[in-house]
Amino acid sequence: MGSGRSRTPEQIADGIAYVCENVDRVRAALERGPADGPARLDALLAALRSGADPAAPLEAVHRALRAAQDALGVFGRTRDVSMLTPAGLATDRPYEPVLLCPRAESPCARYAWPEPDRVPVCRVLETDLRRTTLA
Repeated sequence: MGSGRSRTPEQIADGIAYVCENVDRVRAALERGPADGPARLDALLAALRSGADPAAPLEAVHRALRAAQDALGVFGRTRDVSMLTPAGLATDRPYEPVLLCPRAESPCARYAWPEPDRVPVCRVLETDLRRTTLA
């Protein structure tokens, strides 16, 4: 798994979502780990910003977190079955609005519900999450 190519697209999206939502926590953990840990995170963030394939840099961050004594790393945090149908989503409303990762290629799995006075921002791209609907 050194190249990250054996991860599924869903695992990669979930991993990116975890890093994006916890970038400060990930950086703090990496600063306690291997000397090149923060550089691995910077390489991942640069890949995400440039639209490059994030699989290998994400795998490098995962391994650095594990070396920093983070037992779960990036990929040990899997989505639980209850997240397949988000709480509060009415089954009779197929076009429920949702906010998603703004990246066109290799988006993360992060989502948020629209709020009247606030649009969550992607901490990697520093842009608003993309508005769409669940179909």
